[in-house]
Amino acid sequence: MQSRKINITFGLAGILILLLACNFGAASEETSPASSGEDLTTAEQPGIPAADGPCHNELYPVIQSASWTYSNSGGPFGAFTYTDTITQIRADGFTLTSQFPDLVRTQEWACESEGLKALQFGGGPTANISTQGVNADFKTLEVNGISLPRTITPAMQWQYTLKMEGVAAMPGNQNALSEGTFSSAMQELGRETISVPAGTFEAIKFHFNNTVKITTDFQGLQVPIEFSGNGFVWYVPGIGHVKSIENSSFGDEPSTYTTELQSYNIP
Repeated sequence: MQSRKINITFGLAGILILLLACNFGAASEETSPASSGEDLTTAEQPGIPAADGPCHNELYPVIQSASWTYSNSGGPFGAFTYTDTITQIRADGFTLTSQFPDLVRTQEWACESEGLKALQFGGGPTANISTQGVNADFKTLEVNGISLPRTITPAMQWQYTLKMEGVAAMPGNQNALSEGTFSSAMQELGRETISVPAGTFEAIKFHFNNTVKITTDFQGLQVPIEFSGNGFVWYVPGIGHVKSIENSSFGDEPSTYTTELQSYNIP
């Protein structure tokens, strides 16, 4: 029985190993879910949030068709690139679409008075796992806190938590029911000059601690999994996320992931 439990656990590690790579927050769906709220991308609206509107954020320009191309390295599946594009803006949020070589996924965000909130779990690197023949889809049950506050002050701290449930596709075409939580704690560390392929910027540096706790019911066996990561992320006012470095661990398998901005286009 112990051997079976270890095999299942490390199978799930293959699914979870990149979930904490820092692409803050959203769950991914292969097709865009139905939008809610008023659509702001019509001919009457330029797709640019008002300076005093809930979608305005100095560290993340929520603008129709804005796009960012990133490289990610250090993970068990090798280096890869992906492009994030804001494909729809609504009165109460926006849709961010991640384009991979063999996969397109969307993630929904809400705009609130306190800042921007990811409404689902996952993000870009999660889609890369799907291209490796292993897939994990989670549905959001509850979201608390803010992913990126509207106003950042020196040494500011905040938290974001999410409850979820879903199905993990295991090797051998078997599915495992899963439920769990994702939590992230962030702190502002000040300004720092950072160089990435897209250029050299004066950025705001943050420290983060992320934790995923999953319980999976596989063939009647309850398998608890905890996966944690910590590191640094840099945002540039008017541009967005430009770099992140995360040290993550699952059991005795530590990894360091580096994500860097390759290019960007902000209309």
